[in-house]
Amino acid sequence: MPTLAEALERPLYVLNVTLDYAAGRVHTQQRLEFANPADRAIQTVRLSLPPARRANAVQVHSVRLFGAPELLRYTLADAVLEVELPQPLEVGKAIALSLDFTLNVPPQEIVAGIGGDDTSRGPNSLTCGHWYALLVPFRNGNWDTPAYAPIGDPYLSELADYEVSILAPEGVIVAAGGEEARAGRLWRYSLPKARVFAFSASDRYIVERAERDGVEFVHYAYPEHRAFAEDVLITAERAVALFSRLYGPYPYRALRIAETDRPQGQEYSGLIGIGSRLYQGYPGYGARHDLIATTVHETAHQWWFNVVGNDQIRSPWLDESLARYGELRFYQEYYPRDVEWWFNYFIIGKDGAVLRGAIDLGITDYRDGREYVIAVYRRGLLFMRDLRNRIGGATLDAALREYYRRGQDRVADQDLFFDAIASQTTQDISDLVRGYFAQPVRLPCRISKGAPSCRP
Repeated sequence: MPTLAEALERPLYVLNVTLDYAAGRVHTQQRLEFANPADRAIQTVRLSLPPARRANAVQVHSVRLFGAPELLRYTLADAVLEVELPQPLEVGKAIALSLDFTLNVPPQEIVAGIGGDDTSRGPNSLTCGHWYALLVPFRNGNWDTPAYAPIGDPYLSELADYEVSILAPEGVIVAAGGEEARAGRLWRYSLPKARVFAFSASDRYIVERAERDGVEFVHYAYPEHRAFAEDVLITAERAVALFSRLYGPYPYRALRIAETDRPQGQEYSGLIGIGSRLYQGYPGYGARHDLIATTVHETAHQWWFNVVGNDQIRSPWLDESLARYGELRFYQEYYPRDVEWWFNYFIIGKDGAVLRGAIDLGITDYRDGREYVIAVYRRGLLFMRDLRNRIGGATLDAALREYYRRGQDRVADQDLFFDAIASQTTQDISDLVRGYFAQPVRLPCRISKGAPSCRP
């Protein structure tokens, strides 16, 4: 079995795409280079192919070792593609798999709350979020393949490099993360150190650009929302400037913001999607609107999700609560008169909901999307606010900078978060944690008054 000559720091995805926009069809030739992630030889590899959970969405034409003519045996079940290698892949060795498949991008699902497929199409665009064959994380001696859930972000993605070419029809505009180069209908992207490569495409996009501090900001909108491009771009510019100062540098040279036919916002690496519904009702000025807050929230995910990764299925609070806290810091910085409005609108809400529920559960532990949002987004912000009040705003900012420093390019967990808090304060926060968390948390001794079960 041929192996790669050089050791890989992280997986490399090479995606060559032919987009049939009118038919909603994406034909992909994919090469995936990766090293054996286990501490033993393996003879099966598991890949996640999320759109395959829907009937007839994916047709896999072939799987083979790159450059080899022999087809490899595989099974595809529950959106997991299990490939059998011709012989064991030894520890430390790397191979390149070659896959050929066609994706029929399904129509947008109608879901309540936050969730649903992030690979879908509507009347004005199509979006491919988690759409290709992703190497499944190998954790605790096994391939980690949790079942799909229609709540939150039901995907696991680890750091990888991407080289992508998309051949699109004439007149179709493509928006994606990374360094972009275009030659006619061919769009090329290079995206290093990313959690996911996503793209949106439309034959209606109007493109507007701006630049600040060496970062290019690009907005893709339907013609009826073109007038809002300047406000979205200014919001993204301000958010990147603020979070870069508070937490650490933005990792790319461009941030692209694409209007989609999905009902909500969605974060990707170097790209954020803003659902068309979020543009509706925006008056064209000010910050008291979902369009502005959502742009800030998804931009914050470039720090909390992309640079500092987390398990979005089992610990969604680590990116969603921190991204929502980023919204609060944005309004405090740029729109202090609107902070009370923001808090009442997004956290207290007009739905009369009682804000209850532990913030540290996995997405499948919440009964539905509404319960998930109340706990993780709304009570998660209350936890961050109470933590700030307890240890001080400047201390929390310093702790988040330390969390960013320690967690960048990793899949962080809540122990790392609390270690960062403990690096900046000795305030006891154990009562706060008990009030918001369902599962026992072994806090560092410095921030739990030396409790018997604390961590040194």
